[in-house]
Amino acid sequence: MSVIAISRGSLSAATRLAEGVGTRLGSRVTDREQVLAAAERYGIGETGLDMRQILTRHSPGFWEQYSVARRHYLACFKAALLDLVLEGPLVYHGNLAHALLQEVPFVLRVRVNAPMENRVETMMAELGLSRYDTIRRIEAIDNERKRWTEFLYNRDILSASQYDVVLNLSRVSIGDGIEMVAAAVRQDAFQRTPDGIKRVRNLRLATVAEIRLMQNRDTYGLPVAVTADSDRAEVTVSLALDGGDKGVVEQQVRTAIEGLDEVQRLDVRVKID
Repeated sequence: MSVIAISRGSLSAATRLAEGVGTRLGSRVTDREQVLAAAERYGIGETGLDMRQILTRHSPGFWEQYSVARRHYLACFKAALLDLVLEGPLVYHGNLAHALLQEVPFVLRVRVNAPMENRVETMMAELGLSRYDTIRRIEAIDNERKRWTEFLYNRDILSASQYDVVLNLSRVSIGDGIEMVAAAVRQDAFQRTPDGIKRVRNLRLATVAEIRLMQNRDTYGLPVAVTADSDRAEVTVSLALDGGDKGVVEQQVRTAIEGLDEVQRLDVRVKID
């Protein structure tokens, strides 16, 4: 069985859908918070990025100075997510995991849209808030989520072109949605294959190598392109710079990645203009 990435327009609806699909298919269910915890092993805390700290203290124009930290954050999150993908069938619910997994061929991308009225009624029942306070709270959550995902991924999370299945819960019940997703993921296009698994292993190794570069002060933020062949334990790092000493940069890259047990051969390609 493959991987299902559910992007949540409604937290409670996406959670119920994910849990229902996981039970229906016998797949592991995980969310953003659990992946963040798993990403600690890759040093995601070292990035200094926290959603509420970024969004409440700084205007969007200020985000540009976090561009390198953003890349570091996403690499750590991606590595942890790929670990879970390699473990077996997975249902993830959060925002934009499909953007990080776009190179994985067997990911079914699902978007859940819940009517505002349904969300209001659910939150009022759960939190005991007034209708007015509930609507304001939902609007704040949606705005925060939109700004955070735009900061991290620079894309519109509402564009239907990003998804394979879009569920409109004003017309489809959670139960029907579970059956629709379960049927869709059984299609050949979303099945794990040896080639697909190899691509995931290669992607994970390249991502882990990039994290090592981000953790070294000499190579932090270098505009690298990293590819890998996991079967051969080989990593290739390519980069082009406007100036500098080619030999020094090459050695800095080798120093940053040496000690990574999964890499037996490192090819460093530096171009100085």
